[in-house]
Amino acid sequence: MTTTSRRGNDRHEMRTLKTVFTFLAALLANQSLAWAQIDPGPGVPPGMASRLVAERMSTVQPGRYSAGENGVFILEPYGTAKYLLRFVGHAENFVLTVERASLGAKLLKYDTGTMALRVSVWGGLTLYTQDAPQGAPATYQGAAPPSQTLAISGGELQTAVNDEANHLTYVQNIALKFSADPAVLAADPETRGRAFDALTNAALGIERFLAATPTARQVLAKRVNSVKVAEGGKPTIALVGQTLLVSFVPGEAHEGHASSLAIQQELAKLLALTPRDVAIK
Repeated sequence: MTTTSRRGNDRHEMRTLKTVFTFLAALLANQSLAWAQIDPGPGVPPGMASRLVAERMSTVQPGRYSAGENGVFILEPYGTAKYLLRFVGHAENFVLTVERASLGAKLLKYDTGTMALRVSVWGGLTLYTQDAPQGAPATYQGAAPPSQTLAISGGELQTAVNDEANHLTYVQNIALKFSADPAVLAADPETRGRAFDALTNAALGIERFLAATPTARQVLAKRVNSVKVAEGGKPTIALVGQTLLVSFVPGEAHEGHASSLAIQQELAKLLALTPRDVAIK
């Protein structure tokens, strides 16, 4: 075989090998794409699996979810990287902040820092509540209408004030006088609506506190005789004399008032039991 023939054969073999390598590379690429297609797990909203991307967190699908015996809730976007959580049959809207977790998951937390929801990389949701601290799987049920801004009259707010006082007296056997600051009663309807949210959250927070800490009932009755809602610089509660002052910020919408869980948490700090409190039980 001549030198020219050998060179021709070498070039032919190189072209053949190149073709084989190109074919194998294309085959592997197609197989990788097939492996990347993820089947949705149980309870995953339609189209969620197709949105999963490697090294990125799962998408939170707004809508209506059922957590079985732990209730039905609605999740909707709120502001930047936040969500509103509202349980069906209850008026309170919880503002949830989002944090990254391992394996591409997301953690949605209450204003207390406690976890409310965990969103897996598959998009499935797990709900965490005081009654289900271990978590309960939630199944997507469909789209849900967004929450509406509450706007009420001064008379309606005053009625709510009286109703909350009567409710606590009847259900908890705690006599507390509820009131709204005169400036709030004279404000615009939307501001009064925000005051109503702050008021009802405070009443529910007191009930949560008494349910979680029965031994504090006498301390609450001794140290607090009234609850007042007023505008303030930040959403919080404070003990002024024997009045529990509930402050809210109208311009900050749902973030302008503390949740019932935050009220419960702050009451535990304000009314921390001392050895003397325990001794008089």
